[in-house]
Amino acid sequence: MAISSVVTACRELFGNASAASAATADPAWPTRHPVTASLLWSALLPAVFVPLTVRRYARTGR
Repeated sequence: MAISSVVTACRELFGNASAASAATADPAWPTRHPVTASLLWSALLPAVFVPLTVRRYARTGR
């Protein structure tokens, strides 16, 4: 769903209204609000995985 949201957000931001309006028929929230969903995914993924990666790196003893 994340890739679909990014593609739909790009289409919407570049003014391709026909593809963006076709996506609004889908009841899924990320498809109806692609820009917001893309920004949330872009913030959520690093917020979860950066601390996990740093913790694992610190435990390796380097």
